[in-house]
Amino acid sequence: MKSLQPMKSLANLTFAIALFPATLLVSQSASAREEMREGRTYLGVMGTRVNHRSVDETLNGQGWSSAAALLIGTHVSEYFHAELRLGTGVTPGTVDQQLEVDLDYFASWYFGGHYPITSYSNAYAQFGFTHVKGDAKLTDGQRGQNYQDIADNKYPGSSFSVSWLLGLDFEVIDNGFVFLEGGKLFEDTETNANVFQYSVGAKYEF
Repeated sequence: MKSLQPMKSLANLTFAIALFPATLLVSQSASAREEMREGRTYLGVMGTRVNHRSVDETLNGQGWSSAAALLIGTHVSEYFHAELRLGTGVTPGTVDQQLEVDLDYFASWYFGGHYPITSYSNAYAQFGFTHVKGDAKLTDGQRGQNYQDIADNKYPGSSFSVSWLLGLDFEVIDNGFVFLEGGKLFEDTETNANVFQYSVGAKYEF
């Protein structure tokens, strides 16, 4: 049995030597991928379903409108990125069949973190601020009804708010990604309306 020990040690050493180049190759490949993404800029386009909730302090109605946006961002490090979005409303939504709400435009700035969950997908979270201008008016035949005050005043009452979102992206071609995400677009501190965003889009890194 003792005579087998040198042979086992030699076999272990040979196996370790054989694995070393493969380990080094994988490590270099991962490092190259990290270096390639850090410092990259990306451009994208997205479509968004906008959920207007609690538009009035005393009412719980909600409505859905739609928006579209362009985005530009940069990877400031391996795991962090900064991003700017400029968007506009596409179709208005209706709350309780009484109030029509829409976004004229919005601009969002985010700082976020991303982490690879597979070789082709990443999970990310973003936090930032949004400036928004919108519009609200009563639907035909609703004069004097529940949402009269909001229709007579500016909606949203406050134009600047904290925003956040969570998302996933998937690389479908070299440096080309599709993404899915959801979060809060803004909160109107005057009417207590909470407006959430659910988006799908595509972006390309270069």
